[in-house]
Amino acid sequence: MSIFSSFLNGLITVSGIWIPATLVCAIPWVQRQLFYLHWARLWWGVRLNIPESLGFLKSQVVPFYIQTKDGNEVYSWLVVPVGVYAKHVEEFRQENLKLWGDVKEKQAFKCLFEDPESRLVIYFHGNIGTIAQERRTWEYRNISSGASNKIFVLAFDYRGFGYSKGVPTEDGCITDAVAVIRWAMDEAKIPSNRIVLHSQSLGTAIATGAAHYFANLEPRVEFAGLLLCAGFTDASAAFQNFGFNVGVTPLNPMKWCPPLQRWFGRRLTDTYRTSEKLADLVRKSNRVRLSLIHSMDDGIMPWQHTEELFKAVLQDLEPSRADLDNRIHTIDLGEGGFVETWSFEDKIIAKEIAKDGGKWHRIQGSPCPADGLYRP
Repeated sequence: MSIFSSFLNGLITVSGIWIPATLVCAIPWVQRQLFYLHWARLWWGVRLNIPESLGFLKSQVVPFYIQTKDGNEVYSWLVVPVGVYAKHVEEFRQENLKLWGDVKEKQAFKCLFEDPESRLVIYFHGNIGTIAQERRTWEYRNISSGASNKIFVLAFDYRGFGYSKGVPTEDGCITDAVAVIRWAMDEAKIPSNRIVLHSQSLGTAIATGAAHYFANLEPRVEFAGLLLCAGFTDASAAFQNFGFNVGVTPLNPMKWCPPLQRWFGRRLTDTYRTSEKLADLVRKSNRVRLSLIHSMDDGIMPWQHTEELFKAVLQDLEPSRADLDNRIHTIDLGEGGFVETWSFEDKIIAKEIAKDGGKWHRIQGSPCPADGLYRP
């Protein structure tokens, strides 16, 4: 067989997959099903309302709903760190397990509310599944392990996920996130400088959107930290680069055809322009603690997206390449990867690229994300 014939057969095969896939993904309903995958709940045998069935201690996790401004109900978990639980073990053990009572009457809420030094990490999960997915429950424990007597976790399902009502959209998911953050500040009375927004995959776009919303308020609201793990630059690029952990990226050939890229981008209903919002957020804020984390072997979202996010933010702050290079400090972690940190005045932006940990998002259970929470 000639080289030309081999090339032609390959072209026909590829075209037979990615051109129809591109056309189908231009349909709004299909976009939503593929982008959010909220229908793939992966919770068979998991009882969301009984966290003890997932290995948590009695009353360590409080399930409750948070109301949004558009009338939606967001299913949430408040997770107590083990160190705090140990100090109040009798109160937790004697607590009535009745669901849907006033969350403010629960021991978990009281411990968070009454400690002026408590910290709250609001967790934004990725697509597929719910807050009760096993690897996510590992992450809640990993987060609290940095200070088991201080760090509480507030996790929630976006609309359409798990027990949260509604259908996921960009505006809707960001509205849910804003409602959860407002609950933390207004009901739990946790000031924003004691709140970290911790996100993964899809959650990085939603967390950035929520933080951007608060950065544009008067007065501006700034958080203790924003952590983006396995993020992406925008929805169009995410669609094109999304893999299935086996090296298959059906829409990847689109990058060879810029006109088709632009055509597809115009047909996205949810754009999630994270790089633009992140750059604007950092520019407007007086204080920034931003951590970008990814793994080189991430088989779902290429780690180059985090490189692009880092560049987008810094190029907006440092138009001069010379000034930019002078402010970046690089640490070689050997087999652990590398860290690059840019700092100026009260803004610190760190990018950590791990060599291993991306397969099925194992990096979420590694020390990398937790480490990013405690940078000063």
